[in-house]
Amino acid sequence: MKRVGILGLSQSGKSTLFQILLTASGAAASSQGREQIGMVQVPDERVDRLSALYKPKKTTYTQIQFVDTVAAGGQSARSAAKGTDLFAGVRNCDALVAVVRDFEDPAVPAEAGVDAARDLRTLDTELAFNDLAICETRIERIEKELRIGKKQAEAEHAALLRCRALLEQERPLREAEITEDDLKLLRGFQFMTLKPLLVVYNQDDASDRKPPAPGPGAGAVALRAHLEREIVSLPAADRPSFRAELGATEDGLSLVIRACYELLGLLSFFTVGPDEVRAWTVQKGDTAVDAAGEIHSDLAKGFIRAETIPWDKLLEAGGHSQARDKGWLRLEGREYRVQDGDCFEIRFNK
Repeated sequence: MKRVGILGLSQSGKSTLFQILLTASGAAASSQGREQIGMVQVPDERVDRLSALYKPKKTTYTQIQFVDTVAAGGQSARSAAKGTDLFAGVRNCDALVAVVRDFEDPAVPAEAGVDAARDLRTLDTELAFNDLAICETRIERIEKELRIGKKQAEAEHAALLRCRALLEQERPLREAEITEDDLKLLRGFQFMTLKPLLVVYNQDDASDRKPPAPGPGAGAVALRAHLEREIVSLPAADRPSFRAELGATEDGLSLVIRACYELLGLLSFFTVGPDEVRAWTVQKGDTAVDAAGEIHSDLAKGFIRAETIPWDKLLEAGGHSQARDKGWLRLEGREYRVQDGDCFEIRFNK
């Protein structure tokens, strides 16, 4: 399961985002040190429509784990230099969400005024300094080894020197063109600026501003967190009509979750039937055998073929038997690359 860490300066609305993500999913947070952790369902209209067709006993959406950490604010680099990693709680996350304040509110004053671009630079600098401290510590250790003739880490040393040069310019590593070989060497450091980043511009209820274009390895969305909090406080059945009354045609929370999904390079496939309609997650480029393994390891071991059909064609047919009669079902082999929205039935040797 993928983990997404939420970062932000004080009064940015990062904890509000975390709370409404959990409320919308009907989930509760758990504590782990100074972090709050919660499981969030990935909204998917395709699951809803397939469930309406099959009327299963159970409907299961994919999930992402979100982690809310302490507010950043100028201490991370100094703390990292002293051996204290303030980002430890989200360092093992697969992607990051940076919430920046983009709204005026006299009730929640901003000490230095509202400037989303400045706040984003501050966060990027915090993360870069934190990575730089870790980078320099490892470089020092390797150089001691090199001086006494230990050459095993020469390639790692060269990769870290390239990272340090970029971080010293306060530039995130996700902007660099890093080779696959270097990525393997750097993976264990879990550098924060190497992770995919979604910037959430937290705007006021009346705003319709588009977010600035993101840089490499990043995405950006606008969210009216105060408005979304009001909406998710209502019963689920009442939310669409209330959203329509307010003119909020787009579900901001779904937009955030889908953007995380996209940045993580994920796609969904489905298994359907009268017992359960379920969404599963694989990486883009994964094969039918990978998908079978997500369902159960035995399916991957005994894989023969995957019977597959796009979800919308299955809906159009009215079910599996009708799709089979129309000749719309395909049999795919081990190397078939899963397409977003595929419905699978795995044939395997028991």
